Amino acid sequence: MKHIVTVGGSSGIGLAVIQNLQDCDIVNISRSPCAVAGVRNIQADVTDPNSLKRAFRSLDKIDVLIYCAGASLAAPVEYVEHRDYRYIFDVNILGAIDCCKLAIPMLKESENAKIIILGSSGGVAPIAYDSFYSAAKSGIISLCTALRLELPQIKSTAVVIGGTQTRFSFKRKIYTDCGEYDKELKQASDALIKTEQTGYSANDVAVKIAQLVGKKDPPPVVTIGAKNKFMLWLYKILPWRLKLSALRATYNI
Repeated sequence: MKHIVTVGGSSGIGLAVIQNLQDCDIVNISRSPCAVAGVRNIQADVTDPNSLKRAFRSLDKIDVLIYCAGASLAAPVEYVEHRDYRYIFDVNILGAIDCCKLAIPMLKESENAKIIILGSSGGVAPIAYDSFYSAAKSGIISLCTALRLELPQIKSTAVVIGGTQTRFSFKRKIYTDCGEYDKELKQASDALIKTEQTGYSANDVAVKIAQLVGKKDPPPVVTIGAKNKFMLWLYKILPWRLKLSALRATYNI
């Protein structure tokens, strides 16, 4: 039986991943408990390294770490407050690094250890006015690839997802009263919400993530969805001026 630790499995994609895991011993670490029967819940906040340390110290075995915690912010760089963008980095990448650091000693004892971290297409093609989330998710891709260099016996994978239908869209803090940015900021935010709420279902994404748990040697980066793969491939090969034009058209700015 695989011993799996999910971080952020109380809602959204994280919850759907847990619902798709079978014949596993699952521990969920999050601020709120996961309601799935049989899951052991440990309360901790990924922005608090000490609470994470306490959570991981209560564990004695990990085969797979799945990091699903995430937060988003729509704000101009010029106006954003330090505490807001710091929180985005704390949740999306610094918390992931802390969890990896704490899990690695136990993962080294597993015969088929894996680290799976939710990335985003925004980490490849930046999201307008969601600069900090995009930067953090770009870091997840680099982190998982770098972990493969340091620890080839632990199969680390960044899962690049596109727009997905969850409540995440409506938890995003959106700045207002930003002068010249207000019109574009609203247009970009509305376009992003539409992309998410007409995108993949959380269960479709979770099925693919759950399948990675059973794979012997998944690649360092996995992109979910044929449309998502095509759009990101196209973005990568475009000249930079066309990249910017494409992004401005996508977010109606």
